[in-house]
Amino acid sequence: MAVALALVWAGSSVPAAAQTPQDVQLQEQGVAAYEKGEYQAALDAFDLAYVRRADRLGVHAVDTLQLWNWIGWSEEQLGEYGLAQLAFQTEQAAVEQIAGPQSLDAALLLAYRGVALRGLGHPAQAGAAFQQAVERLDRLVPQGTVDTAWVLQQQGQLAAASGDDARAQPLLQRSLSVYRNTLGRDAAELAPLEEALGDLYDRHWPTYQAVPLYQAALAGYTRSYGPTSPASVRLFGDLARAHRESHNFKTALAYDRRYAQGFLANQQTAFQTLDTEGKVRYNMQARTGLQHYFESVFISREVDEVGSRPQVEEALGTWLTYKGSAFALENGLSALLTRADPPLRAQIGSYLTLRRELAALSTVQPRNAPAMSAGFARVAALQVQLSALEAQLSSQLGRFQDLLLPGVIQPSQLKAVLQPGEVYLDYVWSNNNLFVFAYRWDGRLDVQLLPVIGRFTAGFERLRSGAEGGASLAALQPQTTFLYDQLVGPLESSLAGARSLVISPDGPLNFLPFELLSDGHRALLERFVIRYVPSGRDLLRLRHASATEPLSPPAVFGNPAFAAQPAPSGAVTRGVEPPPATGVPGLQTALPTLARLLRGTTFPALPGTEAEARTAARLLGPDTRTYLGAQASSAQLFQLRSPSVLHLGTHGFFLGSEQQRSQLPNPLLRVGLALEGAQQVVNGHAGDGLLSGLQLAGLSLDGTNLVVLSACETALGDAVAGEGVAGLNQAFLTAGAQRVILSQWRVPDAATGQLMADFYTRYATGTEPAEALQQAKLNLMRQGLPPRDWAAFLLSGR
Repeated sequence: MAVALALVWAGSSVPAAAQTPQDVQLQEQGVAAYEKGEYQAALDAFDLAYVRRADRLGVHAVDTLQLWNWIGWSEEQLGEYGLAQLAFQTEQAAVEQIAGPQSLDAALLLAYRGVALRGLGHPAQAGAAFQQAVERLDRLVPQGTVDTAWVLQQQGQLAAASGDDARAQPLLQRSLSVYRNTLGRDAAELAPLEEALGDLYDRHWPTYQAVPLYQAALAGYTRSYGPTSPASVRLFGDLARAHRESHNFKTALAYDRRYAQGFLANQQTAFQTLDTEGKVRYNMQARTGLQHYFESVFISREVDEVGSRPQVEEALGTWLTYKGSAFALENGLSALLTRADPPLRAQIGSYLTLRRELAALSTVQPRNAPAMSAGFARVAALQVQLSALEAQLSSQLGRFQDLLLPGVIQPSQLKAVLQPGEVYLDYVWSNNNLFVFAYRWDGRLDVQLLPVIGRFTAGFERLRSGAEGGASLAALQPQTTFLYDQLVGPLESSLAGARSLVISPDGPLNFLPFELLSDGHRALLERFVIRYVPSGRDLLRLRHASATEPLSPPAVFGNPAFAAQPAPSGAVTRGVEPPPATGVPGLQTALPTLARLLRGTTFPALPGTEAEARTAARLLGPDTRTYLGAQASSAQLFQLRSPSVLHLGTHGFFLGSEQQRSQLPNPLLRVGLALEGAQQVVNGHAGDGLLSGLQLAGLSLDGTNLVVLSACETALGDAVAGEGVAGLNQAFLTAGAQRVILSQWRVPDAATGQLMADFYTRYATGTEPAEALQQAKLNLMRQGLPPRDWAAFLLSGR
């Protein structure tokens, strides 16, 4: 906006400092706020300055009219394009009366109106305004000025945005030429034009023709803003892509590295002011660029395996730093609360209180229209408050790097926490390829590119649906061997001598039961103890964590009194089938709540979970607290403080349709568990038996060794690219649990009871939880039970 704001009115004057009127002081305050990007504060100052100056000099005075320019640009920056258009139009009318319609100032104000019209979504009118402005400027100064170049730039960018590259190219080229003639070849104004022209050339001509323009733009951005500015980083990515498409892979990798380094450097600063949703959006900007980076690293590895090792290690460090970073604060909140000073603890307390209120309002349906109206307003207000608090808490990240690990992570940190015989597998999902990093306990590192061919998705879906439907292991072998060859086979050399795997999936792989994959002779379940983690960042956090207070005795919940009739014998599973969202009348006008979306759902009694709970309690020891029937309530659950083990045998649910997502965008509000009284809540009555993931994230589980969710579909949720699954696993890890056992599909009540009894028998004798789960699953597999009955369960966490 520097060109636009340099408008100079003939005859304007600035009073002496000793006699500075209030309107001039207000204008100076507004300019200072504008230059700092505080546009609302700037607008408030300019509005008040206009009132004071109109009183002092009159509304038609030149100095009074000049304020419309500042008001217009402040409105434009705030997205109030209609008000900006009105401000510029008012100023233009006055200028044409004073200086004439063919004056330089009148031509520029016409262009400013074009900017506002473009913001209003009127490209034809905006284009006409720009064209008229250029014609007037050309008549006044045929050789062109900085003003001419600026208007040509706006006109060319509008044409490019409208898809008219043939018109955009000469306009942008002329703008660049005029800028160079008037300001010199090193002027900061040239870089955006050189970048825009590079993009245009890249779309229509061989990529190498865009490289000189990109290089020139990068040089300009670097001179003006530094090598790690967002604009410079963006150009590193463009140049990497251009060289990659020209098969200049070595140069592409060099630019890819600088892109990744610059992005992560900017991320650390940006995350101090963003809420969680903003962090996820910020990270998504780099997703494609990082995938290209890993592709370049893999190509380098293929050319020189030994010489490329430092590059492979650096790439893994980049991915470890990136993956899970948006949820770092959320996942470490429990640990942070125990270490915070009083002011920060108060902030966290306020955040948790507001989050509990949002979860409650989003769960139970209001009883009447006034309550519903109040609910809408309060939910909106809570979302704004929570967003602001998340940003405030994010600014504290640097003080607690040992807990939250927001900074750069090195692969050597993994080596320090991996157990002997353990291999860490970290997958990177894209629409075209998969990458996987394999890091062994002895420090050996490999990266593989796994082409995702057309059969991959089909094989993945057939395996899941077949396993859930009760197909035998033999019937699933075509899918288990195919997916093994795709996802694990290329890593065999890295798995030599290994006894256990830590898998960090990405994208759809979060819902794949890796244990079923087979080399044709043995399934992975038979070869390895397997645990999952959302990210390497979470693995480091969990393995470094230690309980700050002694753990309380185990707690076991089973067969809650849902207030529904038991299902017919032999037909019980621990999941429910929510009705389609379209079947809920009045959903578009009612306050969207979990209870309303689940309306029509029945929670049958689960007598098997009672026997299971009693068995678990007996094996866990005499001090175990047991809650059955009416005692299996949310009130009892939220009174717990860091039980060593928490077992929950009940119904789980996940709402995943597009309509349900639109009604409750927060994924932690669409997953949950049912406890005592859940049926009354779903039927429209008051109660607290329906617990969403957002509510469960508020449990006091800091240091809890193990949470067992003996329920259906508790591993489901929304897969967030590079962040894991936003679901119950995240909720319980956020609450402070070290490990969580979950299920990926609906599990039969009887078989689950058998598996859990076996698991607790082994766990009670000191077997590590992941190994105890492996052995319990193998026991059922060797009895000939289909994968439906045992493969759904997985262990996530430490």
